[in-house]
Amino acid sequence: MAGAPPASGPSGDDVDPLTRIALRHGTDKWGAHFYTPVYHQLFAHLRDKPVRLLEIGIGGYEFARLGGASLAMWADYFPNGWILGVDVYAKTLDLGPRVSVRQGSQDDGEFLARMSAEHGPFDIVIDDGSHVPAHVIASFNVLFPLLADNGLYVIEDVQTAWWPDFGGAPDGGVTMQLARAMLDHVNHAEIQVAQPEYQVPDLVKSIRSFRAWHNIFAIEKGDNSEPSNFAFRPDNVHAARSLRTIKDELARAPTATGYANLIDVHIRGSNLREAWHALEEALARWPGEPVVLHAAYSASLQSGNPTLALEFLRRLAALEPDNDAVRERLRKEEAEAASGAR
Repeated sequence: MAGAPPASGPSGDDVDPLTRIALRHGTDKWGAHFYTPVYHQLFAHLRDKPVRLLEIGIGGYEFARLGGASLAMWADYFPNGWILGVDVYAKTLDLGPRVSVRQGSQDDGEFLARMSAEHGPFDIVIDDGSHVPAHVIASFNVLFPLLADNGLYVIEDVQTAWWPDFGGAPDGGVTMQLARAMLDHVNHAEIQVAQPEYQVPDLVKSIRSFRAWHNIFAIEKGDNSEPSNFAFRPDNVHAARSLRTIKDELARAPTATGYANLIDVHIRGSNLREAWHALEEALARWPGEPVVLHAAYSASLQSGNPTLALEFLRRLAALEPDNDAVRERLRKEEAEAASGAR
């Protein structure tokens, strides 16, 4: 129809492998919902791995022989995977040797912990259960800490966070509180810069990423101990790796900008000795490069040598004689130097 907006999502040759499998098994993860392209994006790198996947909610409601479409989909998508489905209703489904089903409630913490102990640790957990926000939180609190390293925890149908019939609230209630907590946890290092007394539990350091799509949340479990750039410590494993890769690349292909970055990283880590060592090499290679002169200016300030900093600022200003902002900075610092000399 003329003027109709283009359809979103996969169509024709754009259909991803998971959506094709979903269509074959008749799961509503594509059609009534639009989840399978998101799942393919999340899980494609795991397709050939021996993943252990738990899905809460089998479908079919109280009918024992109905449901299991998405479990069958996961079994096809992960040919080397092992799939467990749990549901509050008993199910009599034969979905093949790599798919098991168990009866239990998602707000029964002991049941979930037992499932993880017997069949986990799970690499993927998908909450497609009751969609009652209180149940969603209860399941997450039990299962996320038990998730395998680098695992993914997905919550579907988060629209119920606002729906009163499911216990939702106008502000999104506990589901949106969880989302906000995840965002805080991902950025715990920055919170601690502003609030040094902030205590970071170990679990928080394992929340590596939080992603959201229409009606889906995905939380990744992994190492989230990267430091803030305002609390950079060279003994942090991530900081040490960044320094190592910068040095290795500069040894292979030295550039003025690369050296300036290395100097900045050393300064942030309060390693002024290494910063000056790198700076001496950079000045020998590129004595007139603005980025190197600025690195020298910064290193001089951090070293408490305003006289040397002023010298490098003069050299920078000479490269931009018509830059009023730089001239004003130079004027102020020369005035401060003159005042201090008196």
